[in-house]
Parts: sequence; structure tokens; C-alpha cells
Amino acid sequence: MFAKECTYGDFLKSAEGIATNILASRLLVLEENKIIEKLDHPDSKAKVLYRLTRKGIDLLPVMIEINLWAEKYFTIPDDRKAMLKEVKKDKAGFIKAMTKELERQDN
Repeated sequence: MFAKECTYGDFLKSAEGIATNILASRLLVLEENKIIEKLDHPDSKAKVLYRLTRKGIDLLPVMIEINLWAEKYFTIPDDRKAMLKEVKKDKAGFIKAMTKELERQDN
């Protein structure tokens, strides 16, 4: 749900099965709106890494609420259920810890 740095290929391999043209379009919109940023890949000049910006990290509480709502009304993957179980134990603590982890990417 809250990925660290990802490549285009990582997104393509995700369970969502998004089409390449839609993925490229969405990544571009997220980048243009400064939700994500592109970084040079340390192992390949042909690849880039996508990472959340501060603006993107600040969406974390909203994304958690959307996922809690989705769990109520839809079937969600088991890994997401497990994560939401942890959220429900201490939502504020979870958000704080996850935010710190995502912020460490900037350093």
C-alpha cells in the first residue's frame, strides 16, 4: 500500500494489473502534481525510481481512511487486511511510524 521507491516495472508487476499506457499516464500526473518524484536508479541508467514527495507522504492519513472504508464494503487482499488490523490497534501511532519511515527515504 505504501511503497518505498519503486520502478515502472515494480508497478507493472503489482496485483492491480494496470495497463502500460494507463500506468505511464498516472505516473506523469502524479509527478506533475508533485506527489511523486523521479530519481536516477543506482543500478541502471535506463531505469528511474519513483518516490513519494513530502506532499505525497502527507496523503498517508487520507489513504488509510480510504482503505478502512474499502475494507468495510469490498473484498481486499489479505496483506492489506493485515496492515489494517495494525492500523486499528493504534491509528495515530501507525501513521506516525509510517510517516517517519517514508521520510527517511529523503535522506
